[in-house]
Amino acid sequence: MSVPIVEIYGSMDCPYTYLATYRLRRLWPRIEGRLKPVWRCLSLEYVNKRPVVQPLIEAERPLFARIEPALPYEPWARAAWDWPVTMWPAAEALACAQLQSAEAAMAMSWALRHAFFAGSRNIALRHEIMAIAREVANELSNEASFDVGRFKVDWDGGNMKAGVIGESRRGWRELNLEGSVTFVLPDGRRVTNPALGEVDFDEESYVLRSYEPFEGDALEVYAQMLGLGNE
Repeated sequence: MSVPIVEIYGSMDCPYTYLATYRLRRLWPRIEGRLKPVWRCLSLEYVNKRPVVQPLIEAERPLFARIEPALPYEPWARAAWDWPVTMWPAAEALACAQLQSAEAAMAMSWALRHAFFAGSRNIALRHEIMAIAREVANELSNEASFDVGRFKVDWDGGNMKAGVIGESRRGWRELNLEGSVTFVLPDGRRVTNPALGEVDFDEESYVLRSYEPFEGDALEVYAQMLGLGNE
């Protein structure tokens, strides 16, 4: 039996998408089997025509500590030269995991983002991506959900490269999405950065002008948005 699909457009280096992934992961027991999340690449590198900006990522960290204090988000702990300047390889990795199962895609989406934002791991590098894939497999402990050998063949073969570029082009140029992260719900509605609060952040000078916290239960806002009902 088919289940409704919700598309999640986001960039791998976007802390707003990281926050959404954190919240979706907490809701996974309610989502699994009732809704199929489909991750779509909405690359900031594609639209901004620049690499991942380390000062911006660092400047946003205090903001997210206020939005979601439990979200793991740490200062970069490695040398500056070990910073990932591109997120295309990680985006392909998520797409390759998604070929196998929704469970694998959820686990990989979290693992890659957590590795970058909390673990100071360079997810532009093949050996890091393969290590993360093995960690995901160990977490799932179910080859039917995630086969590392198949993942390796798909990623090394570049099977999803054109797909993630095409998704970014469609999201930014055809759908004209407001930003990362945007949910496209089964009824066609689009929701960008749900349960966030009011944020005014200058991305050129890396200054938070103002922040008005969200009032309410963010997880239940997500649940209602996704049609999961009350628990």
